[in-house]
Amino acid sequence: MKGMVLKEFGQPLQYEEVPDPRPGPGQVLIESKANGLCATDLKVVDGLVKSSPVPLMLGHENAGIVVETGPGVDSVQPGDRVVVVAKQTCDRCRMCRSGHEEMCLNSPGRMGMEIDGGFGQYVAAPERNLVKIGDNVPLGGASLIGGTLASPLHAIRMARVQLGETAVIFGLGGLGLHALQLLCCLGVKVIGVDVQPEKLEKAKELGASATVDAATEDPVKAVLDMTGGVGAEVALEIVGGAAVPPVLQQCLELLAPGGRLVILGYHYGQAFPIDPAQLVYKWIQIIASHNHSVQDVRDTATLVNDGRVIPVISELAPMQEANEAMDRLRAGDPIGRIVLEW
Repeated sequence: MKGMVLKEFGQPLQYEEVPDPRPGPGQVLIESKANGLCATDLKVVDGLVKSSPVPLMLGHENAGIVVETGPGVDSVQPGDRVVVVAKQTCDRCRMCRSGHEEMCLNSPGRMGMEIDGGFGQYVAAPERNLVKIGDNVPLGGASLIGGTLASPLHAIRMARVQLGETAVIFGLGGLGLHALQLLCCLGVKVIGVDVQPEKLEKAKELGASATVDAATEDPVKAVLDMTGGVGAEVALEIVGGAAVPPVLQQCLELLAPGGRLVILGYHYGQAFPIDPAQLVYKWIQIIASHNHSVQDVRDTATLVNDGRVIPVISELAPMQEANEAMDRLRAGDPIGRIVLEW
């Protein structure tokens, strides 16, 4: 088969012939059809994800078609359209048994990060890591279910967001626009914050109650004005790069008493000061969310199947043009996700 292979950190991927994977017991062979591209892929290429080896085929947001099943597999069959959940788990450790498989203590790794992923034409994955999707969902959009949608859903669940609350989303990129839709499904009033007018318009189109252009307006003052001086119950930080520390501080300042700060965006080696008194006297909770569970993927698949959430794709590009697509991602934050297709 063909694959786009990262052979050296910091260098372009190479399109070349690679060995075909074979499904073992309990595994399924999937023909990769679409892969969402996100900032995590850039971190892997740059060598910032220290657990990632080379050579490696990226692709942790993958959807495709079942080709072959290994011994003992009975939940899927050839021809099924599936989303591949990237993280493989042991199902036996303390975290898995307590319902937190996304933090498995014995995980062999994540497809596209420690294990070859959807940048190869075929992948072999455990049966439990597959979620079937309807024929009405294009595979390009389906590829976003297993990361771009499931990860913010997991964070929203950790924050115990309630009907009627106000949530502020900082960063209306790939994760932010999908988090917005999920919150709207829960009956939450969503205020979107970004510095790009096009993203703010897209947020309104997808259901935001209000938007704030942080390039021209103080988001803390704006949110306090919109909430009668009380603040928002939830603030989701989904930005990246140098913007993370100052945005985290703004989130703390605009939260209502008892509010929850949810951290999804990050860059390695960053720090920001926290006044413990501010947390104590405002009873603020800080929640950092990483990854998602298979159940999160199942639930987001249902929302997409039913048309209640729409995957937002900025462009579709051939897998062979992965390097050029990553260059475009580096150059500017697209509206939604770039999706690479086989």
